[in-house]
This record gives sequence, structure tokens and C-alpha cells, in this order.
Amino acid sequence: MTALIEVRDASVRYLSTGQTALRGTGLTVGPGDLTLVSGPSGCGKSTLLRLVNGLIPHSYRAEVTGEVLVGGRPVAGQTIREVSSVVGTMLQDPRKQIVGTTVAAEIAFGPENLGLPREEIRLRIDEVARRVGISHLLDRATASLSGGELQMVAFAGVLAMRPKVVIVDEPLANLDPAASLRLMAEIRRFTDEGGAAVVVEHRIEEILPFGPTEVLYLEEGAPRYQGPVEGFLQVAPVGHVKLPFATLVSRAAELPTVPMIRRSVPETSTPRLSYQGVSLGYGERTVLSDIDLALGSCERVAVLGPNGAGKSTLLRAAVTLVTASRGEVLVDGSPIAERSVLSLATTFGYVFQNPGQALFSATVGQELAFGPRNLGMSPEEIAAESEKALRAVLLDGEKDIMDRPPRTLSFGQQRRLTVALALAMRPRTLILDEPTAGQDLHTTTEFMGHSLAARSVESVYFITHDVDLALTYADRIIVVDQGGVAADASPAELARDTGIWSRAGLAATSLVRAVRDHLPDAGSIPHPFDLARRVSLLAPSTPSPKEGTTPS
Repeated sequence: MTALIEVRDASVRYLSTGQTALRGTGLTVGPGDLTLVSGPSGCGKSTLLRLVNGLIPHSYRAEVTGEVLVGGRPVAGQTIREVSSVVGTMLQDPRKQIVGTTVAAEIAFGPENLGLPREEIRLRIDEVARRVGISHLLDRATASLSGGELQMVAFAGVLAMRPKVVIVDEPLANLDPAASLRLMAEIRRFTDEGGAAVVVEHRIEEILPFGPTEVLYLEEGAPRYQGPVEGFLQVAPVGHVKLPFATLVSRAAELPTVPMIRRSVPETSTPRLSYQGVSLGYGERTVLSDIDLALGSCERVAVLGPNGAGKSTLLRAAVTLVTASRGEVLVDGSPIAERSVLSLATTFGYVFQNPGQALFSATVGQELAFGPRNLGMSPEEIAAESEKALRAVLLDGEKDIMDRPPRTLSFGQQRRLTVALALAMRPRTLILDEPTAGQDLHTTTEFMGHSLAARSVESVYFITHDVDLALTYADRIIVVDQGGVAADASPAELARDTGIWSRAGLAATSLVRAVRDHLPDAGSIPHPFDLARRVSLLAPSTPSPKEGTTPS
């Protein structure tokens, strides 16, 4: 059967930076294939996708060697329109491909450009909205949607074009577990019906139940593994890829030691951030109602919940990006309305889910200097804080990083840069919205550790869909759902509350099940690597099961 995508010994060097992003890479994708592409942040995954969807060479100036065929024809000899009739793409940042003012208009955009009749377009809108579970959003303005909702809308727009291949870049990064399962089920259904898919993802465990036919693992732009899943689980770098817990147990001897940061900063009696009968929303739409909540001055708090439930809205109130329509928000015991912008900026370092909202300067150095300069820091202080911030987010080793335009960094690197911008202003509390989306496991482990250990940072509140991240790094987990706080508990308590997992659409990962099976009802949860070592000592002869069952 003719391959839909063929990449033969391809290498890519971007002319804007002079950097070689891909070396000697090959990929063949045919009908029925679901190919998983993984690797560290900045390893060339997105570059590979740009080769097969025509963005290279049509939108990115690059020197390309090797062959890239789509539908049996060289990509360079096709127009973007011709390539898009074969390949549909969901980008890592959905905001970069959303053009419609409403969800229905966005889904209609592609079919309209194909010149399809109005009735056919209407049928496609209804069909794909129903398939991906967004029928209730069709009349909503795209500007009012959460990042996860936008991701599902972008995927619906791809399906409406009826391509032969779908390529999705980090599809789980902004999606709650229920939406992740729904999206991956649709990708699997698409391939089962004769299509093909290429999925770029760090969270390997969550892709395995959907039966990828091949894994391509890249490091430093070159293939390090290409073959079946079973072989990959045996050789995947355990410190860099999120693997099932049973695989960690079977490879316990290879697990690196990860120091857990437990700071001994004394908690004050006054909460850093508190909500008293607060209702929050946008215009006439109320998102959260009657919130009574207090977040400590020295706590690590994770916020979980479905897409669109109000997680970001809750914490945006800390920096007056949204104001209460009822009730009162307090910062260190004082009404937030009485706090100046400067005071809030030194109290909270707020990191947006979308790095594009924070990056506007010509170079990384200028980005890092902007906030500290407005706080009155000297050039020497700015240089010192910039260096420490880059080191904390693992960007200090990037060549000529201070002179690089921020937009030339990978999406994952841009996310880490926005954390560095916050750290450079020496905030007492970091607020991170999906901080680890686009990050490999090693980067997540390192930069979460550095962020939590930063000298000026007393507390960290972070929004995430990564349940394992919340269990590992939080002292306390808050679940937001149905317009309010659905749960507020320690990680160990939440792991055992099976009711909240089903009610709030959460998914019990293999780590959640391991916590239930091997840890007491209370107390802190060790790093997954430490827990896996403990379990391996209890049952050293237990073989690693073949992973691939659907998570509960």
C-alpha cells in the first residue's frame, strides 16, 4: 500500500538561526498507522512535523536535505493547499491556528476554503463537534475559551477538512484527562477507519492504551530509537520520558536520584491569597460562584479540574486580570483593591498558559530586563537576576541565549522563559498556568525543583492537567469543577478519594494506583522514582507487564 508520508534521511537547518534542528531522520506513515514521536524539548519534533505539513519550506526558511514525500509527491513541489488536502495539523499552540470568531465559524473555515456547499459545511460542523464533544461550544466566541477548549476546537477544525493524515503536536498538554481520552479515542478511530496519524507527545503512558504502531524517539535532532512500543519501553531513557509505573519498577536500577525540595519556611497565620464568598466571570458569564478558599503563604498548591472549569480564572484574580463580581479577594490579609500594581507584581509572579501573552521584546535579554528595570533594579542586579533565572529554567546552556529573539525558541523553551521572567522579579509567590506543557520529564523535574527552591519564592500555586505532577510536587490539591471547589485535600487523601476522580473527570494514572496500593492514607508522596525503587525491593522478581490497558 502506498505510503501517505515518506521522510528519507532528512536534515533541516534554519536560516534565521543557523541551527541544524534535524539530522538524518526517516519516517514512513501509511493508512492505519498511529506513529508516536517523542524526545526532549527542542530535539526537532516540531521541525519534523513542519516538514510533512509543508510549513517547511513554504513558511519557514530552511535548508533541507533528503526527501520528503506527501501523497507520493515531493512537498517542495506542492502548494500548502495541496499538502493540506492530505495532511491536517493541530499545532502545539492552538491559538496560532484559530481564525474564526466563534467555534462554528472556526470549524467552517477549512471546508469553506475548499468551496464546499453550505449544507455540506453545516453537516460537517455538527458531525465533528459531536465526535469531539464540543457541541455545547458552537455558539461561543473563540476568544472566551480556555486553552484546552481551544485545542479541541482546533482538532475539530482539522477533522472537518477530512484529511488522510492528522498530525498533532503535544495534544495532551492543555487537556483534562476526560478530554485527552476523547481526543485520543478519535485519533484511534480515525486510523482504524483507514486514516493515519502522527502524534508528538512526552506523556508516553497516556498514549500507550491507544496502540501506537511505531515509536520514533529523537535526541539532539537525530533518531535514537525507531521501532515497536515493546522495544521502546525497554530502552527509553527513564529520566527523560514519562513511562508507566510498572516499567519504572522493572527498570528501578536505572532510575536517577531526584532530591525532593521540602522547604522549612515558617507558615504565617495570614493567608497569602484568600477568597471570601467570591464569584468570578467575564461579562455576564459567571464561571465560579461563592468561593471560600485560603491559600497559604508557604504552600505548594496544585489546581486540577476539567477544561473550562475556571482554574485559570481562580488564580487570575490574584493579579486582577479578573475581578470579583461578588465577595472579596484578599492578599496578605488586605483587600486586593487596595494593592498597587507594583505591590502585586512583587508578591505574585504570574506565568500565563500561553507564552505568547508575555513575550514582546526583540531579544531574550531585553525580555528578562523589562520587569526588573520597572522595579528599579540596577543594571548589575538585572544581569545577576537574569542569569539566575535562566539557570533555574535550564536555558543558561543555550548558545547566545540572551541575544536570541524569544520567538525562535521552541514552544517548550518559550514556556520556561516566561517562568524565568517571573523569577527575575523576585516574587514571593509563583503562579504557574500549565508550567510543564511541552516539557520532557527531565526538564520538568529539573525546573520544577529549581523553581520550588528559588530563594525569593515562598509559595507556588500551579494549574495543571498532569495528575502525577500534582501528586509529586504539591502539598495540597484543589479540584475546581461545576462552578466551585469540588475538593481540597492532600495528595495522599485525594488519590484515595475515588468519588472525586469519577465526578470531576480525572483519570487515575498508574502512579495514582501505586499510591493507593503501596502508601499509607496520610503523609507526603515520594517522587515516583523513589516509590518505584521501594516497590521493586518488595517484589524484585515481578516481571514488567505489557502496558496497554485503558486507564481507569
